[in-house]
Amino acid sequence: MRRFTESTPTGGTRQLRRWHRARILQAIRAEAGISRLRLARKLGLSPSAVTEAVAELLAEGLVQERPLPPSGQGRPSVALELEGQRHLALAWEIDVDRMAVALLNLRGEVRAHVVLPPAPARLEEALAQLQAATAPYLQGVRVLAAGLSLPGLLEPEAGHLTLAPNLGWADLPLLERFRAALTALGLNKTLAVVENEANAAAYGLYALAGLALEHCVYLSLGVGVGGGVVVGRRVYHGARFHAGEVGHIPLDPAGPPCRCGKRGCAEAFLSYRRWQASPSRARLNEMAERLAQLLAVVLATLDPEQVFLGGPLVEAIGETLLKAAQKRLPRYALSVHTPEQVALSPLGREAALLGIGALAADSFVEQMAYEVE
Repeated sequence: MRRFTESTPTGGTRQLRRWHRARILQAIRAEAGISRLRLARKLGLSPSAVTEAVAELLAEGLVQERPLPPSGQGRPSVALELEGQRHLALAWEIDVDRMAVALLNLRGEVRAHVVLPPAPARLEEALAQLQAATAPYLQGVRVLAAGLSLPGLLEPEAGHLTLAPNLGWADLPLLERFRAALTALGLNKTLAVVENEANAAAYGLYALAGLALEHCVYLSLGVGVGGGVVVGRRVYHGARFHAGEVGHIPLDPAGPPCRCGKRGCAEAFLSYRRWQASPSRARLNEMAERLAQLLAVVLATLDPEQVFLGGPLVEAIGETLLKAAQKRLPRYALSVHTPEQVALSPLGREAALLGIGALAADSFVEQMAYEVE
């Protein structure tokens, strides 16, 4: 995501007003109950610019006023806060073990949440089910933006899904079909974004976990093993949009076969199905050893503040696996990296769903700042 507060746009007075409005909305998101005077001081704007932008946000219904207790003589102050019930971001998740829908406000608070069965065989069928599950919650709601996450290789800006092997999908115009599903709900003008599920989860941990992180990695341990990377508060995609494919880092050339055709990949050792096939102490110890090796590579390569673990394997044996891997990590990691840099995802199973909602919400604010009429 572009940090719009750091670069004043060009394009004239109207563009500058939109930029001010977006900065003010972002500041209200960050500090509920902020006053107009504090906004002006915090953002370096004139009181008149703040007053004008706030009036537009109030008229649009995105923010609301709340009287503050009197602090002496003079006119009582008024606090500004987000309207958090009717102006929402829509999040859809498609995964091997489930699908899900959520509606979140701009603070990241969930206003609706529905879990559906695993994805059907075809993308169109999955979107139709998500569409049907969403419809009852749209009465009286303005959807500001919508996001869709799934496990696969995709190009977020072009919206093209190259491959989702665990879903059995390949070479699909994902964003186009997502927009068609939104149009069927009457959301044809709604901003739409798509993202890989691990990237969405990493973004959710950056945006919603309350940890003040700028650099973090999320490892999804499920049917496959994937990674999401946030660098400098942005999802890092890489030159070919394949960054984070840590499941195919080779750990042992003599190891078990991987579905990619090679042997000994991290995914071949750390998939949830492998644990299900042989849930034993010996298998746990082996997985912890391989996870420690993988973590050492991730820490040395990306140097994140934190690595989070999530996914079905973590749901099953997360705490035990984490402690065993942390114990082994010093054997492989550089001395500057510590076991405490690895933790279970505080968002749990909902990281990708909440993350794609947060990404959609932030995309709405960014669009507000830079859209050209």
